[in-house]
Amino acid sequence: MSDIPYKKQMDPKAKAIAIIIVLLIVGMIVGLVISRVSMNYAREKYQGANQRVLNLIGTLYTLSMSILCINIALLLGLFWIYADSLRKTKSSFMLGLLLFIGVLFVQSILSLILFPVSLGENLSLYGILPNMFETLALIILLYLSME
Repeated sequence: MSDIPYKKQMDPKAKAIAIIIVLLIVGMIVGLVISRVSMNYAREKYQGANQRVLNLIGTLYTLSMSILCINIALLLGLFWIYADSLRKTKSSFMLGLLLFIGVLFVQSILSLILFPVSLGENLSLYGILPNMFETLALIILLYLSME
């Protein structure tokens, strides 16, 4: 008999999808919380607008903050994967990927912090689309990195 007990391991593709879903949910929840906490700033900026416009602004603001937080959660997941891989391989390529993810992380954090200040410029579907495409790219990269 074998001394090593049988370990049932999850399929790598299922594991990757599960991690991506968890990161998406965590990012969305954090984004919703941050948007609700900082919504007063957006309402003060558009104080003279009618209720319909305020509702639209609130929806776009919440969507934007959620997407930014989802991107941050995905970047943290990628950072964790690449840091683990760097620890195992000591590869300079992995170090470069870590630095790349670090720069994207700083950019996302700055966008999150500065978003309420630049509310007028980015609060439209056209301002949200680049972040949505970044989210899709990060999901693809995370999935491929976990294979």
